[in-house]
Amino acid sequence: MSPKLPLALTTAALLGVVVSLLTPGSASAQYRDLCDSTQVCDYTGPNAPVLDADVCLDQTGQTRLKGSTPCPAGQVPFHVRYGELLDPVELLVVAYTPLENACSIPGLCDPGDYAPGETSTAQAICCFGNVCWPGVDCGGTLMWCDDGVCNEDGTITCFEGMEF
Repeated sequence: MSPKLPLALTTAALLGVVVSLLTPGSASAQYRDLCDSTQVCDYTGPNAPVLDADVCLDQTGQTRLKGSTPCPAGQVPFHVRYGELLDPVELLVVAYTPLENACSIPGLCDPGDYAPGETSTAQAICCFGNVCWPGVDCGGTLMWCDDGVCNEDGTITCFEGMEF
């Protein structure tokens, strides 16, 4: 075997390692996550659509797809893992923070349906043990309820019903 062949193989391997270290694995390696860094994301259930794109956040809280060019002056680049394109002309994006389904916790949801005349809503809820309240400003565990109703005492009853 020629002494030049091992040197060529070593050089090629070293070059491959350097290129892989300098190349981000995805767009998310370059920018901070929007939902971890700001409060402009909407809470949703665990089946949030994956967007996996870089965006620009303006001072009014609007989020647009970034594309290959830098963000305009006054806007900050971020990465969005979960979200969807709302307006393909304006490139407006809605970003999501997926929450665990409350009914995945044994005993947290009631089986069956709610009483006639009650209105069910899908919403983020804050739970302490087996008691949950509407809202996202939470000292407990933030969860998602697909089928819940408000009780007279202000708590939420989440039902093991249909996901909306």
